[in-house]
Amino acid sequence: MFPRKTSLTRRRFLAAAAGGAAGLQILSSSRLARAYQANERLRLAVFGNMYNAAHFLTAAHIYNADIVALCNPDQRKIPGIVKQWQERADQLQNSTQADQQQAAARYRRMAQGEGVTIFSDVRRLFGEMADGIDALVVSDYDHFHGVACGAALRAGKPVCSERPLGLTIGDARRLRLLAAETKVPTTYRSPGTGTGPFRRAIELVQEGTIGRVEEVHIWFDRGGPDRDAPPSGGQAVPDGLDWDLWLGPLAWRDYHPEWMAYAHWRETSNGGLGSFGPHTSIFPFLTLGLRPLWDTPGTAIGVQAECSRRNRVSFPRWERVRWEIPARSHMPPLTITWHHGPGLGPDARARIQEKLRRFGVSQPEDADALLGMAGSLLVGSDGALLADDHSVRVTGLPKDKFEQLETNRPQRIASSHGIYQDWMDACRGGQRQILASFDNGGPLSELLMLGNIATEFPGETLAYEPHAGQITNHAEAAQRLDFPYRHGWQI
Repeated sequence: MFPRKTSLTRRRFLAAAAGGAAGLQILSSSRLARAYQANERLRLAVFGNMYNAAHFLTAAHIYNADIVALCNPDQRKIPGIVKQWQERADQLQNSTQADQQQAAARYRRMAQGEGVTIFSDVRRLFGEMADGIDALVVSDYDHFHGVACGAALRAGKPVCSERPLGLTIGDARRLRLLAAETKVPTTYRSPGTGTGPFRRAIELVQEGTIGRVEEVHIWFDRGGPDRDAPPSGGQAVPDGLDWDLWLGPLAWRDYHPEWMAYAHWRETSNGGLGSFGPHTSIFPFLTLGLRPLWDTPGTAIGVQAECSRRNRVSFPRWERVRWEIPARSHMPPLTITWHHGPGLGPDARARIQEKLRRFGVSQPEDADALLGMAGSLLVGSDGALLADDHSVRVTGLPKDKFEQLETNRPQRIASSHGIYQDWMDACRGGQRQILASFDNGGPLSELLMLGNIATEFPGETLAYEPHAGQITNHAEAAQRLDFPYRHGWQI
């Protein structure tokens, strides 16, 4: 049987709440007081079971790490994870390599409940086991990101999070501040940033290869659920689900399974801008130098949205969001446009195809192949760069312009060993090659969340000062920047 820690004692609960009221409190860790050896085996805790969490749950051995704790308010997920551990053990046990045989034995012991402790409450995980773990991996609904990442950072632990950083702009700003205060390695799932073409593209833009970039398009071919009303009526909470813990920082409401529909509700997620927005927009965000705007007092970003309809509880079926970005250093002012909807939304495909024709992509089928399901396009005065759905592959246009150029390996920016390996190396004290840090991911998340706020006020232009984190011209929109956490929860 697994050791299970599914409740929080009153004493620890009140202590945690009091600590939050006192402001930023970073806990010490005896293991953090010394440097890790380069080959030291790390002890990982995992919150949730999606995306990057799912990866580490069956691939920790690749990084010379062990899963020692698993946390999920929805304990119905645990049997599926146990099955994955059993299957992983079966896959590795016949290997001729000693390290894989050892990994197989480890996964089999985990599947039998040995060496891994199961929690329902992330607060209790760090209240009782902080000195028994070295880092946390987080991947679950957006409303969990702040409390889970915050708990780890307050305990002085490195974090690998899911995108975006938190549920609101307030969450993203607090996580960035907390990461800067603790100085531990942080990252979030952003596959493209760990590839050579992405890093080389930053250099090409800096070198002026595509000229002045004043226009960017990012897109996602899906569309919002556009639900008419929030779930109504309470139902019996199913066995294995701790509904109170699943709500976490959110306001209490009776259980209804529809509240757990992923990326359907503004109260629990950031919709399409939160799911694929981070993957597509990180490319222009870094290549075009947007991050310094958050360090520059007095600068303002304008944002305006049009959408299928105003929907205050869910996300519109289609949306088009435009951000007006001021000049940065030697780079000119910039317009970024997000296209999201079935087929990309009204006229979106035709608009992007027209941009591609300027750079030699004349056939619609060739343009559609480049567009894929999601991506981004940097439109320069002397060329263009198009990145795929996760910003992993980058295409230079027109193609003959790039035939003799190195486009796969960075020449000045440090190379990456992959986003997860870079983070694990940094956890052991290695040089930090991470581009998708909380320092970059926090501001990027703010930018995207600002787009979601704009879709609640279609046709109106919002003015946002990134240094101050404030919407300065619209009092009602400014109320969407944050929300009050339930008592007992904090970042």
